[in-house]
Amino acid sequence: MNVQNAWPELVGDLARFGALTDRIEGLVESQVAHYRSKESEWMVLPWTDGLYLFSEDNEGQRRGRELVLAFLGPGVVSIETVADGRLRGVLPQAWRDTGLIHASQLRRVQMGPEAAPEMLSRIEDLVATTGGHVRHRLEIAPTPTDLLRDFRLAILIRDDDAARALFETIRLSGHVSAENLRYLRLEHLAAFGRWVEMRALPHINALLASRRPRQISETLLEMAWWTDIAGSGLLSPQEAFRSCSTNESFGPLMRSISIPRTREGRALCLLAAMSDKDTARQQQLLDGAQNWEERSQLESLLLEALINPDREMVPTSKTTTADGMAEAYREGRFADVIADFLREPKADCVELTLAAVLDAAAFDAAPQVLSILREFDGRGELALGRRALRDLEELERLVHDSCVGWREWASRVSSDIRWPDAAAVARGQSPSWPSVSSLDARHLSDLCDHLLGAVEGVNADQVRASLDLLCIQAVEVLTSAPSSDFGQTVLVLLSEQDNFSEMVRLAYLDLFYAWLEVGPSAGEYGLVLEQSHEIWRRITSPVAVSWALGVIEAVTDLPCPDVDRRVGLAVRMVVDIRQYYSRLTLRERVDTESFAGELGLPVLVIDDPPTDRDLWLELNGKLVGIYSLMPRAATYLRSRLAQLCSVGEVQENHDTVATAALRGLAERADFLIVDTWHSTHQATGAIDVVRPRERQILPRQRGMTGFLRALEEALDR
Repeated sequence: MNVQNAWPELVGDLARFGALTDRIEGLVESQVAHYRSKESEWMVLPWTDGLYLFSEDNEGQRRGRELVLAFLGPGVVSIETVADGRLRGVLPQAWRDTGLIHASQLRRVQMGPEAAPEMLSRIEDLVATTGGHVRHRLEIAPTPTDLLRDFRLAILIRDDDAARALFETIRLSGHVSAENLRYLRLEHLAAFGRWVEMRALPHINALLASRRPRQISETLLEMAWWTDIAGSGLLSPQEAFRSCSTNESFGPLMRSISIPRTREGRALCLLAAMSDKDTARQQQLLDGAQNWEERSQLESLLLEALINPDREMVPTSKTTTADGMAEAYREGRFADVIADFLREPKADCVELTLAAVLDAAAFDAAPQVLSILREFDGRGELALGRRALRDLEELERLVHDSCVGWREWASRVSSDIRWPDAAAVARGQSPSWPSVSSLDARHLSDLCDHLLGAVEGVNADQVRASLDLLCIQAVEVLTSAPSSDFGQTVLVLLSEQDNFSEMVRLAYLDLFYAWLEVGPSAGEYGLVLEQSHEIWRRITSPVAVSWALGVIEAVTDLPCPDVDRRVGLAVRMVVDIRQYYSRLTLRERVDTESFAGELGLPVLVIDDPPTDRDLWLELNGKLVGIYSLMPRAATYLRSRLAQLCSVGEVQENHDTVATAALRGLAERADFLIVDTWHSTHQATGAIDVVRPRERQILPRQRGMTGFLRALEEALDR
């Protein structure tokens, strides 16, 4: 119901105002014509026994009161709040449907025959002044770096919808080249396992034939495995490799990387090495397995090849002649080209070697190759064409930008020298760097100092663009080492983001949970809690309430070395959240009052908007399943859902492997929440087999408040 159609039922017959009827009608129609919903606006309307100030929320009441007092003054009018309970009982249903359900009565202070027309004149001046005012909305567009940061943080927290929306925003911004947009598209599809969709992209073949970053080659290897081998429906990987003509489609790609970084990539390349009868590479791939289980899988592929040999397999020839190196380059055997050149440098093989180093992103071999080329140049033996000269410049840049680890990278970004490719270097090279968790205490301290020093430096944008990588390292450090210093440093980096977007908030909350689970000292605990409160003070608004509820849940549920600080933060945040009570969703109100009860605060009666209650009615009588390794997950959901609807049943499963019970729940549940934060790969894989991802509810926020938020978002689609 819109205001235009609803106001006559509220106002009634205006003839009761006698000589003022025409002026009252003009006042009402002027406000109705200019009113816009969902923007905290207000209206002064006649109702029952006088004039009332109506608004959708408390912010609208605040704005309206300020202006009424400014134009009329306390000598003309007094403003009295009308209790929400009274309004619910007497407001016409049509008016309640407009959302203008908050009201204050404007009582005339002066009496006498001239008082009413005088008060009306001032209200007319107020409406004429504010109604003709052009509202200018301040639009603050995020920078290209912030958009890329948020896109990758969305991938990190596995928020597919947000990642897709951010990708479109990046595309429409015009700040990213078509080539880099293709790379971002592949990164997005790979993160959510949409391999078939990736394979169907029109530019895949062109991408396979062109120079590309190392991480894109890794992604394409995974795509080939999942579409040709795992997705073929055939029992034997070797048979799938032959039947799908994988060697013909991806031969150069499979030979371009000696030892891929992913498990699927290594398995696919082993099939290629078996096809080439390249025993040396087969052994390299076996030695590159990350654990005993993977090595056993690779050995089973070799055993199958021995039992069922492929007679069509032809061993690759290796030669150091120029023609042989050219053939090796065409086949994608860049490592062989580089190795042959380093073993026997020849001036006529320089251009091929340059191209091989760059195509393979061979960071380790690049300095040696460049040194040999400089020797050739010093002897006057280096004669390069235009393309090779560009390759030489790129090689020099590659060597200059190369880092041996996170500590060196952080040292360079914290310096006063501008390094515009720092984020790209971290993204391309960090998978081969030693993990931050392997650093000793002194080097870890240096790394933290350098990162904090870079926040205000000339390379601050490069740190922002690398936040997702730093978050991954921080979580790894917290789970594998007792030190919480690096995690605390990354929390500081996140907290100091000028644009504290939804993705930054969720990444901060994720790391906040992981940091608290380690059990920090009382001093560290106090500092981070104060930091979290400062963030909340900076971003306090209805849209940030879900984040604040997640912080409250984290501090109340996880290990705590300082109870007073924990309770103090939680109580302050609950009190702040209640200021936006009228603008909260029903789910947020239920969570807020539940935490208030746990903290010993008086619990307010939950006043739920009808539209919010209708949203949850879809769960009435339904089976809600939840897969999570967290304790009390089902108990939490039952208690919260009981305040929102009449849910039929809540069932949980916490198996760590694929079981019949898990598969049964995944098949039967009307709504299934899959807690990817606390799960095992085998279990989630079993769920994917019987229930597509589109029918799973994947929380993007940690904690039990995240479960309920994800369920709310699923119901609202």
